[in-house]
Amino acid sequence: MIRRIAALLAVACALPAGAQIGPRLPQQGRGGAPPYWVGVSYGYVSGVAINDGASQSTWDFGYSSQLQATIEKTVQSGITLGASAGFATAPLTYTSASPGSACARCEAKADVNQYMAFVRGGGGVGFHGLYSLEAGATEFSNFRANADGTKLPPTSAKYDFSFGFGGGLGFGFSATSEVYVAEQFDLILHSQGGGSTSNAAPRVNTFRAGVRIGF
Repeated sequence: MIRRIAALLAVACALPAGAQIGPRLPQQGRGGAPPYWVGVSYGYVSGVAINDGASQSTWDFGYSSQLQATIEKTVQSGITLGASAGFATAPLTYTSASPGSACARCEAKADVNQYMAFVRGGGGVGFHGLYSLEAGATEFSNFRANADGTKLPPTSAKYDFSFGFGGGLGFGFSATSEVYVAEQFDLILHSQGGGSTSNAAPRVNTFRAGVRIGF
């Protein structure tokens, strides 16, 4: 997981630098802000219950942690467009209604990753508010039982359209460095099979703390 984040940040930093020849000069984007930002954050993700009709199983996820990397481009003062990749391994209670299942009910875990595009508003030196809107995909994969590592259905990754909004508080040390805390609320549009389940989309809350660097 840490290698994935490091690779993402290395690529993000190399792209703008590779377009220059000679010494790098300080740059400014719109309204005096740096043209690009990269960042990392650590989040605490709420649990969620998902009923998967295709595999005839229910996933009752518990709380988990998420490591996220971001890259952003300034479009005007205080507003950026960006992309993020977040990685988590979440505990869950797995229940299967499929005949002959290796796990009728057991404790398990799965990888829950998010790949999102977002718009972020807010910024500046000192304390300031932040808000964000995002949309993209949530990936569920690598389901396995805790007891013996047995692979559980679905055996291929599932991607669900997800979207949401968030807000928080940031503190800018300078025009190019910032720390923040924020809460994100996302809806996951996973097909909820079975007539007894709610038609409401599963909802996930993530509370995270992070740092952004502009260049």
